[in-house]
Amino acid sequence: MTDTGTDTHTVESLRTWLVDCVAAHLERPADTIDPAARLSDYGLDSLYVLSVAAELEDHLDISLDPTVMWDNPTIDALSAALVEELAREA
Repeated sequence: MTDTGTDTHTVESLRTWLVDCVAAHLERPADTIDPAARLSDYGLDSLYVLSVAAELEDHLDISLDPTVMWDNPTIDALSAALVEELAREA
């Protein structure tokens, strides 16, 4: 789930990527993941959060504070926060 870094990331593209990532970690179909649901509702623990934060860093080629996942507890909120972070990094 890495990226070449040449694509422009949008809220929609990040939402899709995060849904796929969460689905893969939970070993369930992506269409069963609600981007508006809290990630904790899926039983995801702190190890998972660190893993996803690391995958996001690789995917986006930026450094993230893992608390971004706790501060934005849904895929929708996290996608929007990541787009803002990418705009600041640019």
